[in-house]
This record gives sequence, structure tokens and C-alpha cells, in this order.
Amino acid sequence: MSPAQPSREVFRLAPPVVFWWVWIAFVTANVADFAIQGASARFAVVVAAILLTITGLAYALALRPRVIADSSGLTIVNPFRDHHVPWAAIRAVDTGEWLRVHYAPGEPGAASPSSADSKVISCWALYVSARAKRRASRPAPQPRSMLRRPLPASVFATPPLSPGYSRLPDEAKYLASLPAVKAIAVRLDTRADRERTRPAVKTPEPTEGRGAPGQPVTARLAWPSIAAVALPALALLIIVLAV
Repeated sequence: MSPAQPSREVFRLAPPVVFWWVWIAFVTANVADFAIQGASARFAVVVAAILLTITGLAYALALRPRVIADSSGLTIVNPFRDHHVPWAAIRAVDTGEWLRVHYAPGEPGAASPSSADSKVISCWALYVSARAKRRASRPAPQPRSMLRRPLPASVFATPPLSPGYSRLPDEAKYLASLPAVKAIAVRLDTRADRERTRPAVKTPEPTEGRGAPGQPVTARLAWPSIAAVALPALALLIIVLAV
């Protein structure tokens, strides 16, 4: 029996978050340098507007995106738009350039449409790296000569496996062998299938979760993210035109 799934999981990749904090350190160092050197007011304003504009973009494109799985479904937080897809509406989770959530438009729990009727949401936070694409495109070589003769013991001894690897269940071993985004896709697809087929619990009042009847797929603009990019960019444009 598989272990119970956590009720809320947040998925994102480390490189964009690292980039965000590196950029914040760069901005802080530049602001301190301008303060020490006593730069002119006009130059300081122009540079500040440029830094704020890029910081807004870094926030929207690097720090903000994530995918949240909870009892009600998947919340896809993209740079300028948020989507919420109930478990009952999800048809599949796979990968292309990004992790993709295929869902059925209309009321969750209705008759399953064909794949042509499904819609797709790409998750900006979970992208497939170029290295993972190269690894996936290379077929694993299996020379016949290796299959015909026994391998020396040293082949099995190096590289050594971690002590706990042999005790992992088959599903965990399979996920560990996949690139990060593909492993997340398999995990979410498995959870969506389990949540979709699990009998709904009858309760006197509607509750948040997979069994809530009529819960729609929703999408809304992320106005704080839009403002974080648009306002500094507008200020920069005004400053450039005024100079």
C-alpha cells in the first residue's frame, strides 16, 4: 500500500529561485554603490527605474511561478495568470516544453470528452531543461555482446548505490530515475487519477475538495504581478521621454 499523499504540495524548480536571489543581491550592491559614490539625481532615477523594471520581470517570471496540489485540485501559478483545476476535471498530466495539465472544459464529473475536446494549461514554473531533453532523446545503448557474456563484478560495484536505495518501493525507484519535471508529472498524474476515481464522500454541506459538485476550472489575471512589471516600465518610459 502506497503512503498517504500530503494534503498540500508546492512544486517549483530551484534555478529560477536562485536567479531571483542573485538578482536581489546584485540590485542591493548597485544601490549601495550609488549611495557611496554620490551619483547624480537624474542618473540615479534612470538606473533605479531600469532596476525596478527588471526586478518586476524577475519576480513575475522566476520567483512567482509554482504549481500547488491540495485537496481541491491543482493551482497553476503562472507569471501573469492563475489557474485552478479541480481533480475531477483533470484528464492527464504530462510534459512537453513545460509540464502540461490536460483538463476537460465544462462541469467536473461530466462524461469524459475525447482528447480533442480537452484543453491544456502549461505550467511556467516546471520547464523541461535542455539537458533533460538531450537525455530523453538518446536511446539507452544495449550492445548484444554485453547480453551474451557475463559482466565483471566491477561493473555492478561502480557507481555504488545509496544504502537505502534497495529498500525503496518500485514506484519511488522509478521516479528517482526520471528528470525532475517528468517525475513531478508522473506523480501529479497518478494523484489526479486516484482522486478522480475515488468515491466522493457525502456531506451535508459542500466542502472544499475533489468531491465538491460543480466546482469549475477557473482562471484569473494576477494583478500584483502585472503591476510589478507595468508600473516600473511605465515610469522608465516617462523618464526616458522626459530626458
